[in-house]
Amino acid sequence: MAFDRYLAICRPLHYPTIMNNRLCTVLVVLCWVTAFLCYPVPIYFITQLPFCGPKTIDHFVCDPSPLLALSCVPAPGIELSCSLLSSIIIFITLFFILASYTLVLRAVFHVPSTAGRHKAFSTCGSHLVVVSLFYETLMVMYISPNSGNPAGTQKIVTLIYSSVTPLINPVIYSLWNKDMKAALRKIRILTKISQNS
Repeated sequence: MAFDRYLAICRPLHYPTIMNNRLCTVLVVLCWVTAFLCYPVPIYFITQLPFCGPKTIDHFVCDPSPLLALSCVPAPGIELSCSLLSSIIIFITLFFILASYTLVLRAVFHVPSTAGRHKAFSTCGSHLVVVSLFYETLMVMYISPNSGNPAGTQKIVTLIYSSVTPLINPVIYSLWNKDMKAALRKIRILTKISQNS
């Protein structure tokens, strides 16, 4: 999405030829393949651990930290490698997003008209809100030490980045829509009228 915004704002005349179906397919496949290739080694090491106690994971997703909590032996090396791998993936993708938006901001500040700048900011604003919400919860979950995140906190943070963020995406993206703005104004007016009655 950040690359798409970069092309749409920084190279608008080349956008249709660069962002074609082939490039979209390559980008999607690259993301999926990279995601699947990153975790076989940590998964292998986790499966070699002896597990004891309850055979129930105290979580609703199968993340490394709830699995490591079921291990009979401490595994700080595996925990560190999972955290390090997650950190690398998160920061590399975040770096590319921030680099794209830095180039977009640089291009936007060179736009002579205020209306053009406003349109460019509104195009990118919703994506930046969604990205910041998603990455903040990911960093709390996967980069901060597990000792600081009790199981209840991990569940809440996981629920936010896996369910709440995708659920509010359409709302955030449609806030810039004229129809949505008009509907919100009507709701605000109706709320004021009902409070005054």
